[in-house]
Amino acid sequence: MDNKKHILFGEAGKKLPFTVPENYFENFASQMEAQVTIKPVSVFKIMRPWMYMAAMFLGVLFLSRVGYNVYQEKSNTLIADNYELYVLSQVDEAEIIDYYLSDETLK
Repeated sequence: MDNKKHILFGEAGKKLPFTVPENYFENFASQMEAQVTIKPVSVFKIMRPWMYMAAMFLGVLFLSRVGYNVYQEKSNTLIADNYELYVLSQVDEAEIIDYYLSDETLK
C-alpha cells in the first residue's frame, strides 16, 4: 500500500476506506450480551476503597495527635519559661547578688 502524507480528495476516488468485519452484525448481539453479563466481584475488590479511606482517616488522626502533643510540649515549656521570667522580675537585683554571695550557696 502506498503511504502518502497528504492525499488529495480527487485521488481518493469513490472507494470506501472502511470495511465491516465478516459476520459483524450477525454476531453483534451475542458479543454484546457476553460483554454486559454480570461477572462475580470479590468482596476485597468492593471493600478496597473503604479500607483505603479508613487507613487515610487513621493516618490523619495519628498525625494530628502527634502534632497536638508537640504543640502541648512547646506550650508547657513556654509557660515554664514565662513563670521563671515572672519570678525573676519580682526579685530585686540586690537580692540576687546577695543570694549568690551568701555562704549557703558556696557549700
